[in-house]
Amino acid sequence: MSKQTLAIALCRVSSSEQLENNSLSRQREAVINAAKDLGVTILDDDWWSGSVSSKRGTNVNRKDLLGMLERCRKDRRIKYLIVDEPDRFMRSINEASYFEVLFNELGVKVWYASDPELNNETMSAKLLKFTKFLSAEGSNEERQHKSIAGQTKAIKDGKWPFSPKPGYKRGYERAVQELHPVRGPALQKILIMIASKLLTPTQGLIELNKSDFMLGGHAPYKMDKFRKIVTDPYYAGILVM
Repeated sequence: MSKQTLAIALCRVSSSEQLENNSLSRQREAVINAAKDLGVTILDDDWWSGSVSSKRGTNVNRKDLLGMLERCRKDRRIKYLIVDEPDRFMRSINEASYFEVLFNELGVKVWYASDPELNNETMSAKLLKFTKFLSAEGSNEERQHKSIAGQTKAIKDGKWPFSPKPGYKRGYERAVQELHPVRGPALQKILIMIASKLLTPTQGLIELNKSDFMLGGHAPYKMDKFRKIVTDPYYAGILVM
């Protein structure tokens, strides 16, 4: 087996705006430069990227992290996991430390390409790293609060800031969905018949799958999916967020 020292890389974005701004390309460049400085090789299959959530409480079962750990177990030539900055690794103080320990147990050091001062074991480096993850965690919570506040305001304004409900489509005005001209009336008919006790939910599902609601190549609904529609208060004129 080759004695070549390897590294794996993690590049990720947390929003569509970051993707459009070529954040992944910038991260990749920083990681490549760090690998050159370390004298290690990143194989083509050892790049991990995407928009997996890294907020607090979501990391223990993250597929990308578990996949990277498994990769490191299988190939002990891997000595580094290179990421651009701490918040590209995750936005959680406790879980960041937890995963750094897991990788360290496999002989792999988490290396921050754009924050080289974090990569030594001095007390000042540890304190600085803590503040970086604290800032990332706080920024993530602030963004969540702003998002919820924005959604609440949109609903108060009579808008629907989510994906269109079944039977609806995106409208011309942002966050205002419109009734689908074909699927909407077909679904409405079935829901009214169920509410009027002219059909049981099971019969309603059968009729729905035979109706114009399925035009356009939509897959037939099963009861678990149909039950969510029948019990959704939105179709009774009630908004719940």
